[in-house]
Amino acid sequence: MIYTVTLDPSESVVGKGINISLILKKLGIESIATGIVNHKNVEQVAEELDKAEIENQFIEQKRGIKITAKNQQKLLDYLKVLKAGDILVIAGSFAKGIDPVYLTDLARVADKRAAGLVVDVPYENVLDILPMNPLLIKPNETELKHWFEKDNEKVTTKELIDMAHNLVVKGAQHVLISLGANGAAIVNMMDALMAHAPEIEEVDSTGSGDALLGTFLAGMLKGYTPVRNLSDAIAAGSDTAQSKWLTDFTTTPALQKQVIARRITFEEAE
Repeated sequence: MIYTVTLDPSESVVGKGINISLILKKLGIESIATGIVNHKNVEQVAEELDKAEIENQFIEQKRGIKITAKNQQKLLDYLKVLKAGDILVIAGSFAKGIDPVYLTDLARVADKRAAGLVVDVPYENVLDILPMNPLLIKPNETELKHWFEKDNEKVTTKELIDMAHNLVVKGAQHVLISLGANGAAIVNMMDALMAHAPEIEEVDSTGSGDALLGTFLAGMLKGYTPVRNLSDAIAAGSDTAQSKWLTDFTTTPALQKQVIARRITFEEAE
């Protein structure tokens, strides 16, 4: 089973973990959405997920109060349900009161139970969990630059690929680099692939990164080739950006035909 975690109980029901569960469901893959949600939103979140027939188990947090250590521990205790072969997806920023080091606590729960770990958070604490060999991490350019102390520098695609390869050497199994309108790249120990995004008229890019990650993860689980998987994922992210909300995958095949993924060497990246 896949468990998606959302840790930002904002006024909106939008959450990266929730979005990934919605994308997986559209692709025929079941998941359980969990995390900590504002008490005013918990019913709405549950209603939306119930409507999509996605199982959900959220911990309520009172509005205006930092996320308590008690609620953080409740989530860790709940995640002890993880077993070998399950996947834990941790996505999005952490709410006030949750120290980024909490990522390590979550990762340890998965690691002790031989569950796969997928991470899409902005914190450099991602570097601390690399020895646990996360299945997949998804940084964007800004995050990679920050993690490698190049915030104010202009970097080339080659340098971004090199940074991703460095993360793989340190333990990550796969690194999916989100490049926004420029597409995406996937790097692992064997090789690297990159592809540009198709030309679209952007409406709202919210959720496009979640569609990219959710679709890529689904492709991994279905055993798709890396070339097809990257192309499908970029098409899903692009369709979300040209839509008012997450892609429904009706127009992604046409976009996918415009995406050409190719293997590259570090010398070729530019």
